[in-house]
Amino acid sequence: MSERWIDESQQLLRRMKELSSKEKKDRLEIVSSILFSLDILERSLYGWRLWVRNLSMMTQFTVDELMEIENTLEKQIQTFVEYDIEASQKWRDKLPQIRMIPKKPGEEENRGMYV
Repeated sequence: MSERWIDESQQLLRRMKELSSKEKKDRLEIVSSILFSLDILERSLYGWRLWVRNLSMMTQFTVDELMEIENTLEKQIQTFVEYDIEASQKWRDKLPQIRMIPKKPGEEENRGMYV
């Protein structure tokens, strides 16, 4: 499993680099490249969750190794979330706004967003 996961991950990274390095991309190609990158990230996070939730496997790591993992992930995730906040602020007017509608007494459940 581990060797296959590594090989597949390396192939995905190569493909991501190919997509992102292509010159003269149209909007659809750019969006496809973004989605591909996010899919790779999602796959990686899924793998990390499998590892960390497997407590019998986690006991095989030393405290120092676990601290290394924690610190590295924390830095990477902090950078990503900071970019997420920055992008959300920068392009706020382009993002859909959720409007909360007060629920009227006796109104049917599951009809939109209510407070």
